[in-house]
Amino acid sequence: MSSPNRSKKAILTVFLLFLLPVLAAWLILSQNWYEAGTNKGTLLQPPITLSSEVDTLPEGWKLGYIPPESCEQTCKNALYVMNQVDVAIGKDTDRLTPVTFHDNNDQLSDYERDAPQVTPVTAPAIIRELQDLPANTLFIIDPMHNVMLYYPTHNDKEAMIKEGKNVLADLRKLLKLSRIG
Repeated sequence: MSSPNRSKKAILTVFLLFLLPVLAAWLILSQNWYEAGTNKGTLLQPPITLSSEVDTLPEGWKLGYIPPESCEQTCKNALYVMNQVDVAIGKDTDRLTPVTFHDNNDQLSDYERDAPQVTPVTAPAIIRELQDLPANTLFIIDPMHNVMLYYPTHNDKEAMIKEGKNVLADLRKLLKLSRIG
């Protein structure tokens, strides 16, 4: 009589071993405990596709920023982080170009001093296309000219450095998985 009870226990145990992971997955997904994305920046759905003045942009991936008319502490922190990300990206530095977008050529000399690694681009049409982005943000542009992620800038340098680590983490992942640019 102990043999049939033993068989039933074994069958029940095997059944539960297969059923428990399915129930656990259902519970996690139904309660929204699982965060689907691993990106650290804010994902744009759908991405903003740049169509005008793209011939003025460098090839490959771009880390973009639209600086304000006068570059205060937040702007300087953003430029500093752009320089640091370009250096920290390591072997992929030739695949990434930090870019600032300007309305006119009058602003360019001010930014070259604060950000030697950053390429200034005069592109008022691109600035108009990016007007839906929150003001004063860093953003990533893929080689197909899609703006896909953006990051806030901060007045506090330590907070901006932390945000720079988020930018770097996302860029490393994108460059690793990307076969273009």
